[in-house]
Amino acid sequence: MNPSLPFIVVEDRQNKTLALCRESAALAGEPLLVLSSTDAGPAYERFCRSYVHLSSNSPEFEKICFRRYFLLARFLESNPEVREFTLIDSDVLLFQGAGPHVARLAGKADFSGSCMQTSDGWNHCQISPHVSYWTANGLRQFVAYVLDCYATPSGRRKLREIAARFAARGVRGGVSDMTLLYLWAHATGNDAPINRVLDGTVIDHNINGMHNQLQREFKVLGGAKRIAYREGKAWLTSTTGDMTRVVALHFQGSAKMAMPYALRGHTYTVAGVTFVLQMARRARNNAFRAAAFARRVFDPRRAPRASASKQP
Repeated sequence: MNPSLPFIVVEDRQNKTLALCRESAALAGEPLLVLSSTDAGPAYERFCRSYVHLSSNSPEFEKICFRRYFLLARFLESNPEVREFTLIDSDVLLFQGAGPHVARLAGKADFSGSCMQTSDGWNHCQISPHVSYWTANGLRQFVAYVLDCYATPSGRRKLREIAARFAARGVRGGVSDMTLLYLWAHATGNDAPINRVLDGTVIDHNINGMHNQLQREFKVLGGAKRIAYREGKAWLTSTTGDMTRVVALHFQGSAKMAMPYALRGHTYTVAGVTFVLQMARRARNNAFRAAAFARRVFDPRRAPRASASKQP
């Protein structure tokens, strides 16, 4: 295992979020490389031609999420000395000890991503790459898997079945790169979660709420996990009262607004900002569920009426 395991961000936008991510890596003493290219090569073009959109997000957004793996593949081709790395999103803050912790978690795997148990047992078939360990071999395998899934009838059928489950439940989501990561990781035995607690240390799945790998795993303050700062290190408090050192925090979605306050140690500001955002998010989700319910109720009735109106 390389003691200087590099962290890589794939991001072509130079914005405040990326600047905060860079600053956190520097403070944590972790090497961070930003890939800003948007030329993902002919393999990505082939993917775009076979892509089938099965998500509540826009096609453009989902294609950009997939593009990063093809960009990484091109980077690795040009830099064969990079045999392993940690991919992070720009909305992640790193803290001291992140690199060694990832190295201990990864072991001999080709990949390790972040996932969360659901409260009702429903499997949403997702592994998040926002903090994920990769070997070069694992990345190449995953890109090949993505191309095969979208290019073959059996692969597309599997993805449509997953999208239909989201639609039936009336929840946002569907098929994304996280779906393909889940399917590939489970098929290859690379499904050990990177966000599990190991030796009293953890990587955050999503700062918005108390869930992490497990349901109701950490205490919250406002709309986010409760963060404490001691001697330059960040800590979370488990629901059993144990202190767990956190080496990466993920500010998913609008929670990016709280990143500067978390980096500066302003715990109560983080709590206040995320609480307001949580209320807005719940309102949006309730509106989406109501609209989905209305479609399920009224759409089946339209066809019979339309057919009846056409009778002579």
